[in-house]
Amino acid sequence: MSTANKHEDCLPGEGEAVSEQDCCAGLPYLDRAGLESLSGIFHTLGDEGRLRLCLCCFAQACSVSELSQATGQSQSLTSHNLRQLRDARILVARKDGRRVLYELADQHIRHVIADMAHHVLEENAPQ
Repeated sequence: MSTANKHEDCLPGEGEAVSEQDCCAGLPYLDRAGLESLSGIFHTLGDEGRLRLCLCCFAQACSVSELSQATGQSQSLTSHNLRQLRDARILVARKDGRRVLYELADQHIRHVIADMAHHVLEENAPQ
């Protein structure tokens, strides 16, 4: 089994990144600015409405109207939340003709969301 698949062996601060997808590369050193940035990302994802937008973008890129309809948020609130998610580098926007589509910024964000979703399901599993 490759190191990337042995999540139970992940220890903060150990290991070196083999590739961008290697999840078990260990925890890099974070200075004060890095820690504030990381905290900001978790704060942004901590809002249920913004998290719902990310979940909608997990499988495919979506437009503002699609996201608004899927989450039940007004288009104004959806746009406001999308700006916060873009500012935090959680989502990115790209043009598709006249539409703007939103998608997860990279595999790191996808990995965090998926791992935490699995963690929540483990918490609720019968012991």
